[in-house]
Amino acid sequence: MIVRGNHNFILNKSIQIKQKTKEIQLTPDDRDRINCTEQEVKSLKTEMNVRFNVVGKRFESIDKLFESINQRFDTMAKRFDQLFSFLWAIIGFLTTMMVAVFGFAIWDHKLSLASSKSEDQRIVITLIEFSKTQPKLSESLKNAGLL
Repeated sequence: MIVRGNHNFILNKSIQIKQKTKEIQLTPDDRDRINCTEQEVKSLKTEMNVRFNVVGKRFESIDKLFESINQRFDTMAKRFDQLFSFLWAIIGFLTTMMVAVFGFAIWDHKLSLASSKSEDQRIVITLIEFSKTQPKLSESLKNAGLL
């Protein structure tokens, strides 16, 4: 619900306020004070602009400092990447060397075992033939399970 009386009251008050306002005459002292105040405001304004410029320059120097720090971090990151690449190359080389050494050791062991087996067989055959003439040797070979 809107009450019309309230609107009229507000309108009446605003009209009364307009009627009560008068133009005030300024004295020369008032004008001098206003001029001094305007000059002070202007000087404060220029002083604030100077300070803002100084602060802006400080921020620019801080920005440059951060850029140089970022460049240092970038160079450090590149160095670490190079180091890790080098370490991976060394690890790969050492792994290859170990595999080669173990492969050679196994191959050599099998090769030496193969030749020793054939030599052992020839020695056993020789002992068996010699045991035909030597009864003590024949008995020893039987006890060892070679006959």
